[in-house]
Amino acid sequence: MQDIFTITVILLAIYAVVVGIISSMVGIGGGIFNTPLLIILFLFDAQQASATALVAAFFVAISSSIPYWKQKPRPTMVKAGLFLAIMTIPGSWAGIWLREVIAEDMILRYIFGISLFPVAVKMLFAKKKKGAGDTANEIKSYDFSSLSNQRLAVSLFGAFVGGIAAGLLGIGGGAIVVPVLTLLMGLPIHAAVATSMFTMIFTAAAGTARNAMGSYIDPTYALILGIGMVVGAQIGPRLACKVKSVQLKRAFGLILVFPLMKMMEIGHYWLDPLGDVNSAISMAGNIIVWLIVVLPIGLIRYYQLHRTSPEEIEQCDVPTPE
Repeated sequence: MQDIFTITVILLAIYAVVVGIISSMVGIGGGIFNTPLLIILFLFDAQQASATALVAAFFVAISSSIPYWKQKPRPTMVKAGLFLAIMTIPGSWAGIWLREVIAEDMILRYIFGISLFPVAVKMLFAKKKKGAGDTANEIKSYDFSSLSNQRLAVSLFGAFVGGIAAGLLGIGGGAIVVPVLTLLMGLPIHAAVATSMFTMIFTAAAGTARNAMGSYIDPTYALILGIGMVVGAQIGPRLACKVKSVQLKRAFGLILVFPLMKMMEIGHYWLDPLGDVNSAISMAGNIIVWLIVVLPIGLIRYYQLHRTSPEEIEQCDVPTPE
């Protein structure tokens, strides 16, 4: 029994490293991967899985913010991050409250999934802006004070929704905060990712503190996931610097589609509307639906790639450790 537990810990830690790399590259907390894993494989209930995944999001937020902070030019927009944190913190408390009072959360899952799906598609079809400069110049020239009051107000609302998602599903809120930063506040994607991780420190900390009051967190699994994601978060920001911003947007959209399918259990209801299908078949159904969505997009992108000239590679300067 001890050997089985040891193997489980090692495999879970390796899994967490991979999730940490992906999460720190695209600005999310990893809960879109960790919450389903805890429910499906480790039989956590929704309360415990979401709360435990949010702890891991706190780990990856802090650990990835450090290498992003050291990059030159610095992609973390402190003013924008703190501005959004004003609403992500109460949003996370509201999400936890919803999770506690609503016994059947499928309606909320459908609302959340349907709302996010257009964002995922928009990211998948992202194009390089004509006349856009490289990432470094875009970061240097960004002016938070130039945003209109209307955009700021809508951004705050988006941040509140992101906070609700963090508290309700344990996802960290980056799935909404990154699109808010890019589509509403005009940040280049690399800066949006770094700023999202910075904002997530406050969101995840507030949600974790509230979850701790309800004793929802499993400390063992939270620690294993957290340590693995800390390791991955040292790798992700460096990889993000080597990827074109438009490609990072597409990767974000590609990753986001699958958890939306899983969250709404589309594959489950497609294969067996009566609900008798097991979790493995349900996962297979979600994967098939995901492939149906992303494969045509991949073919379109492949066709476009061979008809257009290569885009200029956008890089950031990562300090070499002394």
